[in-house]
Amino acid sequence: MEDGRSICVINQYDDLGFLDLRKNAAGVRWRSRSKLTMSGKTKALSEETCHPKLATHGGQLFASTGDTISVFNGPDHVLTSTLRGSNGGGAICDFSIGGDRLFALHSEENVFDVWETPPPAII
Repeated sequence: MEDGRSICVINQYDDLGFLDLRKNAAGVRWRSRSKLTMSGKTKALSEETCHPKLATHGGQLFASTGDTISVFNGPDHVLTSTLRGSNGGGAICDFSIGGDRLFALHSEENVFDVWETPPPAII
């Protein structure tokens, strides 16, 4: 993240993790924070074509996996909000943040969501 001296990554299993660079230890620890996806057995074919996406806005980290956008805040990446997509819209293939709105485009044609951007949590 920009000022927390950490790197956010998503692996091939859609696990979200953070590499904490604040410590001067010989190695960097992987800190898995959340498994944000549905079971691999239940994914629809269209959902497999949508890849996880990360974005930062207002000091928050936004991560999309499946039909959900998770919002993390602070240097320890605390999960503060979870936004679930429209019923039957499929996986979120892309999202964008503009002003105080978060826009999500789903795998199903003509399905999108618009939410107010969650305010930063007081931690």
